[in-house]
Formats: sequence, C-alpha cells, structure tokens
Amino acid sequence: MTTLFYRNKRLFALAILLMLAAGSSAILTIGRQEDPTITNLFASIVTPFPGADPARVEALVTEKLEERLREIPEISEITSVSRLGVSVVQVELSQFISDEEIEQSWSEIRDALSDAAQNFPPGVPEPTFDNDRVGAYTNIVAIMADPDIEPVPAILTRYAKMLQDRQRALSGTKIVELYGDWQEEVLVTIDAIELLSLGLTSDAIANSISRGDAKVRSGQIRGERNDILIEVAGELKALDRIRAIPIAEGSDGRIVQVGDIGRVEKSFRQPPETLSLINGRPAVLIAARMEKNLQVGAWADRIKSIQQDFAAEMPSGLELRPIFDQATYTENRLTGVFENMVIGVVLVVFVLILSLGLRAAIIVAIIIPLSAIVSIFGLQLAGVPIQQMSLTGMIVSLGLLVDAAIVMTDEVRKKLRMGAERREAIHLAVKRLAAPLLASTVTTVLAFMPMVLLPGPAGDFVGSIAIAVIIMLVVSFGLALTITPAMSGWLLRTRADGQRSWLLQGLAFRSLGGAFGKLMRLTLNYPAISIFAALSLPIIGFASFPTLKPQFFPGVDRDQFYIQVELPEGTAIAQTERVALDIDALLKDTNGIETVS
Repeated sequence: MTTLFYRNKRLFALAILLMLAAGSSAILTIGRQEDPTITNLFASIVTPFPGADPARVEALVTEKLEERLREIPEISEITSVSRLGVSVVQVELSQFISDEEIEQSWSEIRDALSDAAQNFPPGVPEPTFDNDRVGAYTNIVAIMADPDIEPVPAILTRYAKMLQDRQRALSGTKIVELYGDWQEEVLVTIDAIELLSLGLTSDAIANSISRGDAKVRSGQIRGERNDILIEVAGELKALDRIRAIPIAEGSDGRIVQVGDIGRVEKSFRQPPETLSLINGRPAVLIAARMEKNLQVGAWADRIKSIQQDFAAEMPSGLELRPIFDQATYTENRLTGVFENMVIGVVLVVFVLILSLGLRAAIIVAIIIPLSAIVSIFGLQLAGVPIQQMSLTGMIVSLGLLVDAAIVMTDEVRKKLRMGAERREAIHLAVKRLAAPLLASTVTTVLAFMPMVLLPGPAGDFVGSIAIAVIIMLVVSFGLALTITPAMSGWLLRTRADGQRSWLLQGLAFRSLGGAFGKLMRLTLNYPAISIFAALSLPIIGFASFPTLKPQFFPGVDRDQFYIQVELPEGTAIAQTERVALDIDALLKDTNGIETVS
C-alpha cells in the first residue's frame, strides 16, 4: 500500500483528476461572502400602549409577556424596558442549542406572544416580533427625485415598492426592506360642531367607517337555530364610498353620511415612521439581503441587472442611485487575502529551491495548490463559504501543511542517496514517517478544536478559521502518504545519477550547518540554560499581551464610515431630522466626503 500510487500510474492520474474535478467544482459553486454568517440568538418585542404611563405599561403588558416567555427553556436571558406608551422586551437564546432548535424556539416565542396578547387591555395591539437584527444588507439603492424637481413622496414610495417586489422574486434574496417610505392613509377630518349637534363621538364615526368596510363584519343576527353574519357589499376602494357611509339619522329622517360632517382625503401618515436623506434630499431606500452560503458576486450581478432594467422603465425626473454594494468590498477583500496566499506560496518555493533543490521544490509547489483546491472542496462539504476568516485559516495552515510535504520529500531523497531502490525508498520513507505525521496532525487538530466548539456568535466568527486549518491539515496528511512519495520517487535524483548541481540538490550551507551543530551540542551540554532560553520567548509574549489592543472584529480599510447619534428619549422625529440635516451639512463641508446618506 505504501507504494500503490508509485506502482500504478493510472491510479495516480485518476486520483489527481478526481481531486482537480472536485476542487474546481467547489471553486465554481462554493459560497462567497465578506464575513462569516453569525447565528442570530437575539430578538426584540415591541408593544405600543398609547397614552399609558410606564407603570401601567409594566403591569399590563411587559409583565404578561415576561411570564409567558419564561416558560420557554431555550431562552437564557430576558430584559425589558417599559416607557411612556411602549413596552420593549429583549430576548436572548441559549448559545448551546442547534440551528433547528433556534427556529423552533422562535416559533414557540411567537405563539407565546399571541397567547399573552389575549390578556392585553383593549386598544393594545399584538406585539411586533423582530428576530432579524444580525447581518448587514448586501445591496442598498435609493429612489429619489432629480435635484431640480420637488419630490412627491407617494411617487417615490410606489416605485420603491415596485422595485422591492422585483428584488424579492430574485432567487437567493432573503429579505428586502424599505426605509423612508411614506405610508398612505385616508384622513377623515370631522367638524366638531356638526359632531356635537348629532350627539356623536369620534369613536362612533370610526366604528361606522370600520363596519362599512367589507373586510370587517358589520353585525350578526342570532337565532335559535342559526347565526347570520351581516356584511356590507363592497370594500372601501374610493373616497366617495367612504363619504357615503351612513353614521346617523337626522330628526327629519334624513340619513347623515360621513361626507356631510367631515372632509375625506388621501394623505400620508404623520409623523412618518422613518425618513431617508441622500445628500440632504428625501429618498426611499431599498435594502436587500442575500441568503447565506451564496456567491455574493453572482447574486449582485443578477440584482444589478434587475435594477438597471427598472431604472430604464422609470419616468424622467426620478433617479435610481446605488448606495451600498457589499460585493465590491467582498471581492476586494478576498482578492487581497488570495494575493497574500500566493505570495506565501512563492516565498516557500523560493526557500525550498535554495535548501532542497529544484526538483524537491517542484514537488512541494505542486502539493500546496493541490492541498488548497481539495481543501476548498472540504470546506464546501462542511458548509463553510469562502470569506475572510476561512481564507485566513488556509493561510495559517500554509506553514503547517508544507512541513508534511517537505519531510516526506526529504526522507525519500535521503533513502535514494543511501543507495535504496526507488520503490524501497518510498516504502521505507512512508513506513518511517506515517506515525509521526499522524501524531503531529492529530495534536494540531486537537489544538484548534476549542475554536470549532466555541458556542455563540464568537464561535460563528472565528470557528471557520479552525475548520479551514483542520481540513487542510487532514488533506496534507493524506497527500503526504500518497501523492508526495509517488512524485518523489519519479522526480528525485539518486546517488548513481552523479549530478551534484546546487539547483538540483540545494545549497549546502556548510558554515550555517556547522554553527547549528555547535548550538545543538551546547544545548545538550547545558540543558537547564537551554530550557530557560526556550521558555523566555513565550514568557515575554504572554507578558506583553496586556499591551495589545482588544478587538473582536478585524480592522477594515474601506471608503465608508458610520455615525450613530442618540437623542433623549421621547424626541420627535422632526427634531431627529433637523439634527440629521445639521450633521449632513457639516459632513458635506468636509474635504474628501463625496456622499452622505
């Protein structure tokens, strides 16, 4: 078995072709993204209680929600804030549950919220549940009016919703959200004097309008055998239909309609929930997020094609402006990491040419990319996409995987120089190094396992580094026992070949070798001093650890920065808009800033 691939060249070629095919397929199909996908363990629950003070919100809403949520064992922490007119509950799931259990927990939480809402006071709606707060949007564009045209919020919002629907239909799109869109509504303004003369209240008018909508039942006739629901024919689709809704009967028998005592008109919800400004001008943002483990470049190309077609259909006076494209930053970052990897391979091969010779360097130079391409196939099987952390793991393992190829190549060459026949040299080298290589691989794998098993978001982020290292070490170990000795048997020179060129055998470095021999003798003669010298470097390293800057995410050099401003609780959105415009004006006067969104 130790010389199987050397003896059977067809099997060797088949193995190489299979590895190249699997690796090439993985390179074309494996997901590409900027950062690892972080498992979402957090959710927020917001329940409005108009007009209620914090104490009532706490007693009538927040406590009822917390009582139901505490019955779910997967929840590790619940925090809540009861403010004037609103209850906010934050939920954190346990870090030690699987992805399937996470989805089941979210479903249980939704059911618990529905149960708790049944005990809310009248007028309090069901809580709003949001568990999609992790991860950045992949693509953001804005629809806005030209600078010389007064923006019409209704038109901007309608075209934004049209583009939102098209992007939602794109395969691989997880979510598409609108920001700064204006919510249209029908505003009924009642004359207070007319209302008073009829002896009605605004709630009575609102109930009459509600019953006039076909989507809501108007009443019910109960009998001994049957109950009959009463509904108004035709839902509310036009303003005239609302104006014609009867609300009372006058003293002269005339039916009083909504239009008789009030004004009915289309309007926008005031105040708006969100506002978006691009360089100080109103806009509507369309933010899309890609599903995980997809190729961000390919998905971005498809969504840009949709946006270009949509922009061509938009009327003159409207502009579709790109705001953010994660694909550009992802490709730049991955290209930079790949360039570093290529530089590392070139340096390794250069050193090997000087130390082992050209033929040995060629063997290692073939094994390194072969290990990388097979490892990418392994990453795809493990569900790890290509991103900065997994590529970093591959670079880290580069210095580890070349060790196996180097020692196996050198061992085969040593046996050949001692006069062994090629097949025997391969057999002896593999037999001698199989156990040490296995031991070094297993110990290194075990050293990285804590990173793989690290729970929670931290494990999601750094775990892919360890997975990439482990996969590359296992692949390099397999290649060191199969492909590397076979190539060494074919390419390396024997002692009988008689060629002593440094290009083929490597530089001897006799003076350096002599110095190394003296150092080894001193080390053996003075073991205590040697141990102290060996331990001094890691001790210095640990001692200097507090001087390092703690940082969870690596630094990113990109042409964007983000500012978040917190205003006092209860600040109106109009005041928030004024502050944003002041910051906008300040930033636009700063040299080097092109766009402020």
